[in-house]
Formats: sequence, C-alpha cells, structure tokens
Amino acid sequence: MDNKSSVSLSTLLAFAPVGIIWAFLPVHLYSLGASYTIISLVSLIPAAETILFSPFWGGLLDRTGNGQWIILAALVAETAGFSLFPFLSSPIEFVIVVSLMGLFTSSFIPVFSAMATWASGQYGRAIGGFWIAASLGYGASTLLGGVVYEFYGAGDLFILGALFGLAGCLTVVLLDKKALSTTVDIQSSRGYLGLLKQRNILALCTVSILGIVATSAFNSFFTVYLVDSLGTSRLLAGIAAAATTLFGAVAFRLIGPLNDMIGRKPVFMLGTTGYVLFFLTIYLVSNSLIVTILWILPIYPFIQSSAAALASDYTSKADREKASACSKPPSASAVESDHSGADSLQTSSASDQ
Repeated sequence: MDNKSSVSLSTLLAFAPVGIIWAFLPVHLYSLGASYTIISLVSLIPAAETILFSPFWGGLLDRTGNGQWIILAALVAETAGFSLFPFLSSPIEFVIVVSLMGLFTSSFIPVFSAMATWASGQYGRAIGGFWIAASLGYGASTLLGGVVYEFYGAGDLFILGALFGLAGCLTVVLLDKKALSTTVDIQSSRGYLGLLKQRNILALCTVSILGIVATSAFNSFFTVYLVDSLGTSRLLAGIAAAATTLFGAVAFRLIGPLNDMIGRKPVFMLGTTGYVLFFLTIYLVSNSLIVTILWILPIYPFIQSSAAALASDYTSKADREKASACSKPPSASAVESDHSGADSLQTSSASDQ
C-alpha cells in the first residue's frame, strides 16, 4: 500500500469512532436524564482540548517526525474509551471518559492534515483528500451506528465504536512506519511564537478558535433536537449524519482543487456566507424534513479545506504541523458559523492564482 493510501485508511478508521460520539452520545445522555449543560460538555470539552493540545501534538510531530506512534496512542485511547462506555451509567461518567479520550484524539487534525501535505505541493487537493477520508469515516460510523442504535441499543453501538478503534490500531501497527512518518528540518522551524507573529496565521487561529467555541453547543444538541423536538427516529438521525459527511466527502473532492484554482480566500468566504444563511433558516424553520435537508448540505468543506490550505501556504514543512494545529476549523461534527475576521485573511499571491 502506498503512503497516500496508508494515510487515508488510517484517517478513515480514526475518525469513525468520533462520528459515533458526535451523532449519538448526546441522544443517549438525554435518555439518561442528563441536563442540557452536561450534554453540551460532550462537545465543549473536546473542542477546548483541541484548542489547547493540538499545538502540543503538532510540535511533537515536528520534533520526532513519527506520526505512527502519536496516532496509535490516540486510537488506543478511543478503543479503551468505547470499551468502557457499556459499563457507565451516569452522564458525568461519560463526560469524563470523553474528556480523557479527547486529550489524545486532539492529535488527529494536526497530525493527519500535516501528513496529507508532506508529499504534495497542491495543498488544496491534499487537504481535500484528507477530509474525504475523514468524512468517509464519519459517514460509515454514523450510518452503521444509526442502524445499530435503533434496533440493538446503546451497548452494541459502543461495541461498534470499539471495533472501529481496534481496526484502526491494527492498521497503524501493520502499516509501513515510513507511511506515517517524515524527516523534518527542525532547524528551519520558527516555533509557535514565530508563527503567531505572522498576521495571516494569527488571523486563522483566531477565526478557528471562535468557530470551535461558537458551534460546540449547537452540535451537541442538534441530534437531540432532531429526535426529541422534531420527532425524527434515531435511525433517521443516523442517516442524516451519515449523509452530511458522505456529501461532504464528495464536496471535498471538488472543493480541494477549487482552492488551487481560484484561491483560498474566495472559497473561505463562500463557506462563511453559506453558514450565515444556514443558521438564519434553521432559526426560522421547524419542519423536520427541511431542517434535515439543510443539515446535510456540505457547507463545511469550503471552510475546512481553505483554512488548512492557507496554513500550508504560509508555512514551511518544518512548521506545517504547528500551522495545522492553529488553523483547525470545526470538523464535520462541528459546523462553522463564525465569520468574524474573515476579511482579515490575506492570502499570499500563490493562493490567489
């Protein structure tokens, strides 16, 4: 298996358990009588951990060049967490375990996105390929998870998540170490402070942090909103979640090259404008079919691909992992609504060609 395929397969399996947490854990906690505050922590704490620990994992990858062991540690944490879920009974216990998992899974974005761009000068296409693999992982887990949760219950759903994590562990162990590793020139690295002194990188970091914080509560409750407020089934919620990410995978295939063709900033602005219209419509409409259709529209790829491609434009390979950590936008499970600061993004001449 070549390096590109190895990275894509490990990305798919790594993000699959995350899809189950995003789509179904809030519904399960609600069924256990959790308050809305407790349910919000399922997204809020991992979002905060992403902000705080992504730079650490990116820096570790800088120093060692060994992505294999970093990813393996995160996959082991995922597998262990899902193996514990069937034995938990309190919502607080679930929040604690998810938080412990998040300490390690916060490495996924900086490490996988950096690996995707190491061997490519076309960063838009490379980042698009990374998010296609991640979206397919989300989609597979939420589609299967919806069926399992609807007909078999939460216990079997958590076993499915553990199996995805275990498959990821085995895949990473069996892959050629070189596929998930690189030799980086540490001497040419500017460090985090050096990167943040660059206005473009600082703007990306600011927008990303605002987006993660602003959308975490919405994403915690959206499946709860579909199931308990709009009366849809857990199976339909799973299908909708799967459709969101599968359509996203298709969109990344088209939007990745678009970043290289028309520039990152126009693509970013298309995404932010789309989310302004999305949230306005969600606020005004309560029809379950319309809300579900709106939810599956692939708007987030515009923001994710353009932000990550911008970070790659602005940095050398020695700083690619740090930039990926700083520019991490909300993932498929955390749609981007914040567009403040978008006008402050100034693309390099290469990105606007």
